[in-house]
Amino acid sequence: MNNTIVYLIGHFGVGKLTVARAICALTDARLFDNHLANNVIFSLIRADGRTPLPEGVWDLIGIIRDQAFKAIEEMTPRNASFVLTNCLIESDPRDHAAYEQVKAVAARRGNVFVPVLLAASDAAHAARVNSPDRSERLKLTDVEGAARKRRTEDLLRIEHPNRLDLDTSDMPPEEAARSIIAHAERLK
Repeated sequence: MNNTIVYLIGHFGVGKLTVARAICALTDARLFDNHLANNVIFSLIRADGRTPLPEGVWDLIGIIRDQAFKAIEEMTPRNASFVLTNCLIESDPRDHAAYEQVKAVAARRGNVFVPVLLAASDAAHAARVNSPDRSERLKLTDVEGAARKRRTEDLLRIEHPNRLDLDTSDMPPEEAARSIIAHAERLK
């Protein structure tokens, strides 16, 4: 897979990072997990995955994301592929802007843009959200808070011809990765 930007979008604990790592292991794609930018700030403010974040944190993280996208655009070969991850919520204007930013980067680079919406059952979410790995990566670990967010906040509504929807509840990450890679290859 080359010349592609895969954007994995889903609620907390759906397996975005795990699937992204599997895609990168099977291809030469480069990973830009949302926590790569988030954790620069999260580590400094000692975010614990349970306590609400301070006002203005997303503005600071946005600056880091902007610089990462500038590096992707200006410092990487055009045929390089990337896998990005994020939880984007329909009611948050910043999330709409984040999606449009990734789509625009793909267009300017001439990359195939593949938005992938990942979903999982409530049981799968609950089993994954409170994992030690998530805590180590400064991710949300509040099972009830994550469940409440899934129930009350819809994922970004994406209408794109390259969109793929996958339920990862019972799908091994490697199988999900192969499905996404095959979809991306068909789009070329």
